[in-house]
Amino acid sequence: MAEVGKLKQPYCFEVNRGELFSFAGLWETWKDPSGKTLETCSILTTSPNMLTSPVHDRMPVILDPQRYEGWLDPDITDSTAVAEFLKPFDARLMNGFPVGSRVNRPTNDDPECSAPIEIIQAQGSLFS
Repeated sequence: MAEVGKLKQPYCFEVNRGELFSFAGLWETWKDPSGKTLETCSILTTSPNMLTSPVHDRMPVILDPQRYEGWLDPDITDSTAVAEFLKPFDARLMNGFPVGSRVNRPTNDDPECSAPIEIIQAQGSLFS
């Protein structure tokens, strides 16, 4: 979210004009100290690209579709090869725009959450 005055402004970012895309993530099944089996996951982040940097200091690792198979290959153990997946996605293939605060509530799960809005800058006080 970007700062707009004293408020944080949410943004929507798209890849290839709204096409589906994938984040690089890790998933694991493990046992906690009490022996309970847990399934956990995380989305990996990287430094922001030119589009996302004005909004945040990091971004999710977005995978190019041509790299899906490689990311999912359990035989890749070379850290240099894995590092190639973790670079910021090409900003030229992305679009970003401000959205309303409706997106901040988990109970809201509909297209309106990603509807573009126009940011209206509040006029400063004459005497501030």
